[in-house]
Amino acid sequence: MEYKILEELSKYGLLTDFLKSKVLENKIKDINLSEVEKEEARNHYKKFFSLKSEFLIEEHRKKFLLSKENLLYRMDLNKKVQKYCEEKYDEFIGKEYLSNKENMDNVKYSMLRVEEYGLAMELYLKIKDDNEDFNKLVRKYSIGIEKKTGGVIGPLPLERVNNFMRPKLCKNNLNNLNKPFKYNNEWIIFRLEEYKESKLDQKTIMKLKSKMLDEEIELEILNCYSNELKTLIN
Repeated sequence: MEYKILEELSKYGLLTDFLKSKVLENKIKDINLSEVEKEEARNHYKKFFSLKSEFLIEEHRKKFLLSKENLLYRMDLNKKVQKYCEEKYDEFIGKEYLSNKENMDNVKYSMLRVEEYGLAMELYLKIKDDNEDFNKLVRKYSIGIEKKTGGVIGPLPLERVNNFMRPKLCKNNLNNLNKPFKYNNEWIIFRLEEYKESKLDQKTIMKLKSKMLDEEIELEILNCYSNELKTLIN
């Protein structure tokens, strides 16, 4: 691939998506869809974009500057990716799930942040001993963005939680009010409100397959375009 093209795509912030799409295209090139699968894929595409007539399909094609061939490629893409993931990853899903299960568990917690240790201890004791409302104290005293939500954060997967906080949000800590601790010049009080373990359902399976595909694509980009990318970023 010409370096000049990569440089232009990089300039406009399109290079990463382009390379991912290029690698993905190569991976699914041997995936064939039956006529039933094609119809299903194309109906799904038309429903997603509200293309209820041939006129709207043609307008859509012109709007996105797609040739007729490329429009069919876009319509079939998700179904081909789905089939590729089924063929490539189905046998590894159980192992992948066990390796990632904890990070996929969902948590909801309340957090309060102040700058002074003395104030943090005072608020901690008010909640612990005087049963004062955690959320009201957050709205009054907290210096973080959680002030707008009364301190409530989540539900969200553990993998999206700050690395420093993550170990403190274990299931054994449920409903426990944690003593103030210092992080980034702030004193933090938090309480784990909910802990919901992930399940290996269809939604989780799809998420794991997407993760495995992304990792495979990123690795292939590094292997195939390492020299060009080094030149671009140096």
